[in-house]
Amino acid sequence: MTRLDHTKQSNTFLLIGFVFTCLYALTKVHAPTSITNAVTAPIILLGCYSLYRYGKDISVKVPMLLLLASILIPLLSWYFSHNAYPEWTNKSPHLDKLARAFLFIPIAWWLKDSPKKVFIFWSLAAITVLISPWVSGNGWQEILRGSQGGRIDYGLRNAGHTSLFFGMLLIGLICFLPRLYRWNKASLALWIPATLFCAFTMIAAQTRGAWLAIIASALLALLLVCLNKKIREKISLKNFSIFAIIVLCASFTIYKTMGSTLENRSTKESSVIEKVISGNLQDIPYTSVGIRIHLWEAGIDKIIERPLLGWGNKGQRISIDQNDWMPERIKQNFGHLHNIYLSILNNYGLVGLAFYFVWFGWIIIKTLKVVAKQKIDSDIGYFAIIALTFWSVVNLFESYLFFWTGVFCIHVIFGGLLALIWQAEIKEKQQDNQATQ
Repeated sequence: MTRLDHTKQSNTFLLIGFVFTCLYALTKVHAPTSITNAVTAPIILLGCYSLYRYGKDISVKVPMLLLLASILIPLLSWYFSHNAYPEWTNKSPHLDKLARAFLFIPIAWWLKDSPKKVFIFWSLAAITVLISPWVSGNGWQEILRGSQGGRIDYGLRNAGHTSLFFGMLLIGLICFLPRLYRWNKASLALWIPATLFCAFTMIAAQTRGAWLAIIASALLALLLVCLNKKIREKISLKNFSIFAIIVLCASFTIYKTMGSTLENRSTKESSVIEKVISGNLQDIPYTSVGIRIHLWEAGIDKIIERPLLGWGNKGQRISIDQNDWMPERIKQNFGHLHNIYLSILNNYGLVGLAFYFVWFGWIIIKTLKVVAKQKIDSDIGYFAIIALTFWSVVNLFESYLFFWTGVFCIHVIFGGLLALIWQAEIKEKQQDNQATQ
């Protein structure tokens, strides 16, 4: 079959793919798995066909090699661990744990023709998350409980996963505020309540790891603004004053209404943290923080045994089960290590962790390169950096990559970023062709 340029693909075909991609954004969070699978299948099948048939002028080599690596690494890890410990490992390799995240490649294909498609896709995913209280949660009753100090999650697996979604959404809303303002000033009427609701949810979900991640992201954003002369020159004293007043008012309101929630949750396990800092791990109780410390300890013990390729997809389960000191109730109630880096090392070893850094590093570096060439707007670059910071910090305390929530975030964010990268490369090639004519 002869490979063709992307321009040869019919608009009808592109529209069908885009519609299914939008349906994925709308259905993944709340719809039954059967519906999501029915929507995902055409995205993959038609997308893979299109990538081969019409992707002659698109740089698909690196993402496809990464996809191949995401299959080969779990296969090798399973093979060697199964040979050594057949009673602990799966009878056959489960190769989808990493590969399923690469749905972002065909998603990017269906979004690549226009930045508007990317922002429509991102907006639909954002709306799906925002309506969670009334779709999967308990509606206004749960929101009221959160405002009174109760912990909320809107039925999104648990509060940690709720914090992941709303933290990413909060970062997107702030990064793209100037774009929204230029597009339509009236959009602020929607932006303000959406942003405040995300901030409220981040507090009411009471996930300390997410709070730390948001603080780290905010500090990085502030640093980027201070280092960027163009941004500093664009910010007038009037706009800065208005922004400062809004932030102060919002902060005061949050403190008056939810200050006790923040304080109680932040200081709840200070004694446990002091023991961790002092290195007194043996006396750490099995509290929320303490359980994580003991899980990490169990994980590190197994990582040391098989550092190169890990234990396969059941590595985290093996770390928790195959020790003689962890209480049985912890073994029964916890199945992962609550740290993405230890989880990857446990499952796939140093090879897997290297792959993870290459994968994430590639998408961010490619994004920043096209931003530097002024092929896409700088707010995309800021969003990519800050979202990656949030993801990297929050995953110190969870293993979101191995849950559908984290995979969905990768599909949405990486799908959009890769589409924008391909758009920039297409424009650059068109300009080069025009220059040589």
